This record gives sequence, C-alpha cells and structure tokens, in this order.
Amino acid sequence: MTPALSSPGLPVPVDRVRMIRRSMRCFVFGLMGVIPLLGLGPACLALLLRRELAEETGESSQLTVANISSAAAFFLAVILLAGGQDGLVLALGFLLAALQGGLLFGQYRRTEPLEWNPARHLVWWGAGLAYGGLILSALVILLNIGSWLRGIQS
Repeated sequence: MTPALSSPGLPVPVDRVRMIRRSMRCFVFGLMGVIPLLGLGPACLALLLRRELAEETGESSQLTVANISSAAAFFLAVILLAGGQDGLVLALGFLLAALQGGLLFGQYRRTEPLEWNPARHLVWWGAGLAYGGLILSALVILLNIGSWLRGIQS
C-alpha cells in the first residue's frame, strides 16, 4: 500500500471516462423517464445516478426545495381532485414542472463541483427530464383515480 493512497487528506482520483459514461447514462435514463408510467423505473435510476455523481464530484446533491414543492403539489392535487377540479390539477402539474425546471436550472448555475465533469450538463438534463416524467406519471395516476372515483359516485 502506498502512502499517498492511505492518507485521508488527499482526494481520491476520479475515473473521468467512467464519470462521463455515467453522466450519459443518467441523461438516457432521464429521456426514458419522460414516458408516463413506463418510465418510472428509469426516472428513479436517473435521479439515483445524479445523486451518486454529485457525491463523486463534490457537488451538492440536496434538492430539498424541489422535493418539498413536489410533496406540497401532490397534496394540493389530491385536495383538488376530491373537489372535482381536474382542470386545476392539470394546471398545477404544468406549474410544478415549470417550477422544478427553474429550481434545477438555478441550482445548476449556482453550484460548481470540486471535481470537473465535462458531461455535467447531461446529468442535470437527465435529472430534469426524470422529474418531468415523474410529474407526468403522477398526473396520469391522479387524473385516472379522480375519474374512477367519479364513476363510482355516479
């Protein structure tokens, strides 16, 4: 064992080729994640890859505001569906997608990773597309549940 690898103060070298390939994979999973319902798995994989790549490069992986806004929009959508406001739920979905895109773009521009990743933009595009796919899937599920509940009540 060499002394350079055993000292805790030195950064661990990053395999750039592996990082670029994982960044491209994150983007492809994000593209597949845009497909409502069928893309749930790839969207989750894209977000997982984004978090792992952020940890490797020393970038912040916290998307607290995005997650809180998603949870609040989901609860608001359930309340609106209970009141029979399908159109407002759809508008809320588009508003949430725009908000998520703005939040992700703002964090992309604000943060700079410690380790340089030439394909960093692909990671962020993949995460944005994955969030968009998750929002579309949630809209499809919520609107179907709402129409199913109205069918039972009739």
